Amino acid sequence: MTSIRFIGDVPLWLGLVLSLVVGVLSWRYYRRESFNLPQRLKWLLPLLRASAFFLGIMILTGPVLHHRKTIGEPGRVKIYVDLSESMTMLDQHMPTIRKLQIANELGWLNAEEIKTEKLDLAEGLAQARLAFEQRLREAEASAESAPDKTSSVTNETVKKAARSFQEEVTQLRESFPNAFNQAEWKNLETQFASVTYEQESPEQRLQVTQGFLREIVSIEEAIKKSFDDDLEQKLNAGDDSYRSAIAMFDESTRLRRAEVALTESNAETVMALREEHEVELLMMHGAEARSIEIDEFESALNRAEPQGHLTDLSSAILTSQRTVQKTVGTSDSAGDAPVQKQTAVVLLTDGQHNSGPSPVQTAKILGGQGVKYFCVSFGAAEQAEDLAVVGVEYPELVFKSDQVRGAVILRDSITESLPFVVQIRNGDDVLWQKELVSQNMPERRVEFDFAINELVDQLDDSLDSSVVRHSIPLNLQAVIIPLAEEAETKNNQRSFRLAAIKQSYKLLILDGRSRWETRYLRNVFDRDEQWDVTTVIAGPGTDEQTLPRGDRTDQFPTSREALFEFDLIILGEIPPALFESYEFDWLREFVEIRGGGMVLIDGQRGKLRELLETSLGSLVPVEWKPDATSMLPQSLELTERGAAESSLRLAADDFQNRKFWTELPPPHTLIPVTALPGAEVLVEAKVGAQTEAAIVTRNYGAGRILYFAFDETWRWRYKSADLWHQRIWNQLATYVMPRPYAVSDEFVSIDTGPVSYDFGESVDVRIRLRGVDGKPAVGSTADALFWKNGKIDSTVALEADPDIPGVYRGRSQTLSTGEYTVSIRASGMSDSALKARGEFIVEGLESGEMAATNANEELLSQMSAASAGVMLREEDVGRLPELLRPFSDGRILESETLIWQSYWWFAAMILLLTIEWGMRKRAGLL
Repeated sequence: MTSIRFIGDVPLWLGLVLSLVVGVLSWRYYRRESFNLPQRLKWLLPLLRASAFFLGIMILTGPVLHHRKTIGEPGRVKIYVDLSESMTMLDQHMPTIRKLQIANELGWLNAEEIKTEKLDLAEGLAQARLAFEQRLREAEASAESAPDKTSSVTNETVKKAARSFQEEVTQLRESFPNAFNQAEWKNLETQFASVTYEQESPEQRLQVTQGFLREIVSIEEAIKKSFDDDLEQKLNAGDDSYRSAIAMFDESTRLRRAEVALTESNAETVMALREEHEVELLMMHGAEARSIEIDEFESALNRAEPQGHLTDLSSAILTSQRTVQKTVGTSDSAGDAPVQKQTAVVLLTDGQHNSGPSPVQTAKILGGQGVKYFCVSFGAAEQAEDLAVVGVEYPELVFKSDQVRGAVILRDSITESLPFVVQIRNGDDVLWQKELVSQNMPERRVEFDFAINELVDQLDDSLDSSVVRHSIPLNLQAVIIPLAEEAETKNNQRSFRLAAIKQSYKLLILDGRSRWETRYLRNVFDRDEQWDVTTVIAGPGTDEQTLPRGDRTDQFPTSREALFEFDLIILGEIPPALFESYEFDWLREFVEIRGGGMVLIDGQRGKLRELLETSLGSLVPVEWKPDATSMLPQSLELTERGAAESSLRLAADDFQNRKFWTELPPPHTLIPVTALPGAEVLVEAKVGAQTEAAIVTRNYGAGRILYFAFDETWRWRYKSADLWHQRIWNQLATYVMPRPYAVSDEFVSIDTGPVSYDFGESVDVRIRLRGVDGKPAVGSTADALFWKNGKIDSTVALEADPDIPGVYRGRSQTLSTGEYTVSIRASGMSDSALKARGEFIVEGLESGEMAATNANEELLSQMSAASAGVMLREEDVGRLPELLRPFSDGRILESETLIWQSYWWFAAMILLLTIEWGMRKRAGLL
C-alpha cells in the first residue's frame, strides 16, 4: 500500500495557501504579456508558469510516498500515553544511579559510557529463576492432582525442572563471562550441586528449594549492586557527560521522557515495533483516547495540554478495545472472514488513577479476551520530600458572627522537625495561620478556627448597595508556605468556598408552658440581632387557654403563607388539641414542601407523643419505648455521625470536641426513645452500661427534623452563661434551617444553592417574584439565565411552585467548570428592574492528582499481572520489541520515497517551464 505524506517544515495547509497565492500572482503578472495572443495562449502560458511556481513552493511541505507491505499476520500493539497533570512532574528526587540508567536508555549518554552487561545478566538470572519457580509450582500441582502416583514421580519432574534451570544458568555464564566474579559463579554452582530432590515429602522439597532460591536472589542483588558501584565510581570521578545527562533528566518531565523513549531513544522503540506489528498511538485525555499519527506524535504532544486533576487508566482503554471488537464484528456480519489479531496494550503512565472504574478489573476483563497489558512506569518509585494540601473540611454555610471551624488535611512526606506554616487566606489577606513541624506521616489533620465578620463587612461595602445580599460568598485558600526542600509546590494550595449569612432569620417557638428550656431559648435568640423571634405559650396553666392567632410576635400565624415566612420552628410540649387539623397540615408542609427546619423538644408530660395521632406524626423521627420510664443519664457523647457533623463541633480538635461533649452537664431526665429507620442519632446519653438516643435527626421532604429526648440544654450555661449554650443553638439552627435566598432586590430574590458545585452536578434555582405592590407575582413566565465569561451559557425555564405563591423553581443541566452568575428574566418585568444576581462556581473534581509525587508501581504491577502481561520501568522500555515479538506472526516492510528530493519532481517543474518556453518562442514572444 502506498500513500502520500507531507513531512516538511511547512504544514500542508500553509504550503497550499502559499503555493496558490504565488501561483495566482505569477499568473496575473505573466498574463499582461499575452493580451495580443490568441485566447487559448492567453490562459495556457501563464498557467504553465504558475504551475511551475506552485510545484516549487510545495517542496517546502516535504511530500513523500510512503510504501507499506505486510507479510504474514502482524500483531496489533496499541500504545497509550497518559496526558494527566501528574505526568508534568519532575523526578529530581529519583536515585542518581537510576537517573543514569534512564539517561542511557534515552540516548542522553554515549552508548559506550554505561556497560549494561551486569544488568542484563541479573535480568536473565531473574527470568530463569522465575521460570524455575513456575515449573516447581506446576510439579507440585501435578502431584496433588494425581494422589495415586508416588512422590518419586514428582521428584523426577522437579529434577527435570532443575536441570533446565542449570542449563539456563550455564548459558548465561557463557554469554556474560566478564560481567560477574567467577568465584561467585562457582559458589552458585556449589549451591546448586548441594541441592537434592530425593526428599519424600513436599515440605522437605520446599525447604531445600527455598534456601537455594534465596541464594540466587542474593546473587542477583549482588550483580545489581556491582553495576551501581561501577556507576557511582564514574560519577564520583567527575565525568562531565554524567553530570550533563543528570541535568537533562532533572529538567525533563515524565511526559517528555515518554516521548523520547518512544521516538528518539537508542532503541527507537516505535520504529522497532512497527517492523512486526500494526502500531497505533493514542493520547489519553481523561476517559477518552485520541489516536494520532506516529509522525505527528511530537507536535501533538506540544499542542496538547495535560488534562486537569483526574486520571482514568480504565475507561479510555476499555472503550478503545470495544470499538475494535465492534469493527471486527461488523466485518464478520458483512460476510468477510475477520482475523482476530493478537493485541497488546502498552501503557506509558505514572500509575496515578483517581477516576473511573478499576483499571485492575479492566485489565482482568481484557486479559480474558487475550489482550495483555505491558505497563511502563514513569517516575520515581520513592515519594519525594514534599508537603501537600490534599483536602479541606469546612461548613458550606456560616453566620457572619460565627467562627469558621474546620480542618486542613495535609500529606507530610518531608524530613522530620522542619518548621513550616499553614494559612487560610482570602486573596492576600491572611485570616488564620499556624506554625507546624514536619512529622513525615502520610496524612495530618490540622484544625482551624477564625472569625469572618470584618471580612464580610469589607466585601459587603464593596458591592452594589441597591441589591440586598443575605449571604456573602467567600473565596478562601488553604495554603502551605513552600519550603526549599519540597519537590513540588503546585500541590501546596487548595481553594474552597463558603457563604456567610448576614440576614435576619425568623423563628417560631411553640410550647405549652413556660419551662426553663423555653425561657432560655427565647432569650438566646432574642438577644441575637440575627433573629426575629415569635414565641407562643398556650395551654392549661398559662395565660392563654386557647391558641392565640394573629400577626403579633406572641401569636400563631393565621395563614399558611405567613407560617411559611419563618425559617425555623421549635415545637415543645404544646397540647395538640389547641390546633385545628389544617394547622397541623401547615406545620407538616412547612417542613415537607417549604423546606423549613423544625426542632422537637420532648418533656415529661408526653405531649409530643400525642402528635402521632395527627398528620404531624409522620415527621417524628423516633418511636417511644412502651412502658418505659424516664432515665437519669451520667453523660452525653457524640456518635460517629455526630462527631463528623460541623454543627456539633465545639472544639477544633476532634478528640477535644468529643471530650467536651462528655463534660457538658447531662440532663436529669431522658425520655426513652428509639430512632426510626432512616433517622440518624447524633448524640447519645450514657445510662448505666448502655447508651440511649438523645439527639436524633432525619430529612423529611425538603426540610429537616431535629429531635431532643430531653429539655435541659439550659444546664449547659453552668459556669459559662451564654458562651456554649448560644453557640450550640446557633450552629444547630444553621444545620436544621433551609438555605435562605442569597440575594434580592425590590422585585426578585434568588437562591442558587451552595456557592460551589462539583463538576457533573445540577444546579437548583429558586426565586421569589414580587409585584409593584410587594405581593407575590403569580402567573408569570420566568427564566434563569446562566452567564459565564460575560456570555449566556444556558437558559433554564422556571416553573411556578404550586404550593408557594410567587416562588419559581428550576434545575440546570450539567455545567462545565467555571464561575457563573444567574440573572432572571420574567414576563411583565423589565430586565433593568431585576438587578439581583446569583453567583456560584463549578469546580473540577479534586482528586489529589499532584499530591503523590511517586509512580504507583504497585497498581501497574497488578494491572499487568491481571492480564498476564509485564510491568516495566522506563529504563527498560527498549525491551518492548523483544517482549512483544510473540504477538506477531508476520512482518511489515516500510519505505519512503522523498518526492521533493527526487528527479521526478524537478523534472516536472523543468518540463512545465520547457513547454511554456517553447510555446512562447513559437508565438514570437522571445
